[in-house]
Amino acid sequence: MNSRAIILFVLLTGILVAALVFDGVSHRRAANNGPTISQNAATTPSQPADASNVQADAQSSPQTEVQPADPADPNAQASDAGQDAPADDASQTQTDADAPAADAQPAPQPIVVPAGTALTIRVGEDLGSRISVAGQNFSATLDRDVVIDGQTVIAAGASVTGKVVSARPAGALAGEANLQLKLISVNVDNAKLHLATSTRSFGPKIKGKNKVGRFMKGLVKRASGDEREVLLAEQSAYTFTLQRRLEIQ
Repeated sequence: MNSRAIILFVLLTGILVAALVFDGVSHRRAANNGPTISQNAATTPSQPADASNVQADAQSSPQTEVQPADPADPNAQASDAGQDAPADDASQTQTDADAPAADAQPAPQPIVVPAGTALTIRVGEDLGSRISVAGQNFSATLDRDVVIDGQTVIAAGASVTGKVVSARPAGALAGEANLQLKLISVNVDNAKLHLATSTRSFGPKIKGKNKVGRFMKGLVKRASGDEREVLLAEQSAYTFTLQRRLEIQ
């Protein structure tokens, strides 16, 4: 072996030793770094980027989670029933307000006695051209039922009030004795109802073409003694006519 071969052998051996040493150091470093990385990965779990924000929000926000009520807890059931009661009551009140009252009855319609109806009465006192005074009231009773559509609306015997419109005794220069009457009210079921009837005139009429002619004929009758006072005896019956309709509630 010459010197060149020896030098080449030494160089190759050095290179081989250096490679072995370098490879051993590399494996030793990899073995040392592996457990550290694994331990760090195990001790530091990965968290989402917003984990800290979520925890901060959870701590700062009030707890609003509603715990389900325990079916076996009577207090919880009573609380739920108490909370639902106002809503149920309000709903029921609204329903009652919307629904028509079951016992509401329609307002009764008044009974109408039309104008032109005849009212026959019996006077309760004597009335006359000499004994009565204009403006005085007199009592009477209804002598016949007032019937409308087959129904008696004012029964016979009802109390009636009349009024003396005029009372002129015989002997006056204007002519014969005269008495004028009308009815002003009737009592129905303890209610006094206003009446508007025609005015009825009692007494003979002196016929003449004008006032002068009637006056002259009146003088002749007075001279002959044919003048008569008007007298309506108690319980005598007379008929009057309604001028305006009468409503009976």
